[in-house]
Amino acid sequence: MVPFRILSAVLAGVGRATWVVHTLRARARERLSTRRRAPAYSGDVHITLLSDPAVPGANEDAGGVLGEVAVMLDGAGLPQRFRAGCRHSVAWYSHSLAAHLLTRAQDPATELGAALAGAIADVRELHEQECDLAAGSPSATVVTVRRVGEHLEHLVLSDSSLLLRGRDGEVVRVTDLRIDEVVATERTAEAIEARRNVPGGFWVARHEEEAAEQALVGRTPLAMLASAHLVSDGITRAIDLLGRHDEASLVQALTVDPVEVIAELRAGERALPPQARPRKLHDDATVLTLLP
Repeated sequence: MVPFRILSAVLAGVGRATWVVHTLRARARERLSTRRRAPAYSGDVHITLLSDPAVPGANEDAGGVLGEVAVMLDGAGLPQRFRAGCRHSVAWYSHSLAAHLLTRAQDPATELGAALAGAIADVRELHEQECDLAAGSPSATVVTVRRVGEHLEHLVLSDSSLLLRGRDGEVVRVTDLRIDEVVATERTAEAIEARRNVPGGFWVARHEEEAAEQALVGRTPLAMLASAHLVSDGITRAIDLLGRHDEASLVQALTVDPVEVIAELRAGERALPPQARPRKLHDDATVLTLLP
């Protein structure tokens, strides 16, 4: 198995980024101070990970790579009353689930849905004895991909997105819109919450293993792919909220300079008139890009 090199960036103030290169199974770490990506190749795969929290030090997104598997999770920032049965934070849940999913998905004979179900069970076991999960617990959206032979397998649960750019330039967005359909028909937060992880509602990773069965799954020949981007809905705000991009232009921008995408996104959010602002002006924004 070829070790991946991971290039991650964290915004350190408006318009400035600090890039840190991590090489798995290697001793050296190189720190760069530049807006531009430094090359980080391993074999024929180039991976970048960028996550910018809405609130410094409180990132509820999680992303990572292990072996042939990459994951991106977006913790659901619910009001406390909807997760009152659990003392753990949303960040604890999303980060814990990401780690267990990375481990569970290592065996290519295990389907990604089964790996997610197992990871959900793993995290539930970590706190079900001390928390009343039936009274409300943290949850997260999930995007994961895995390279198996000549294909890239994928799984998407809830409204984070996988953006697949073909070598012909076409971009396919894989996302689960059931939560948007529920929000469009329900009038109150309580009514929306009542339809979480129930038939006819919308599904996220929480403590129910059966949620994994609701995920969108598929596979794409690597020979057809130019890039794959695992993004939280904090990133796709550039399309859905601000209208500054479509899928194709967002993929191009993320490939060239994801730091600039984040900077423009934050500026666009701040420029929204009060009547157009969402409940959270800023959201955690994470993108994990693979260039086969």
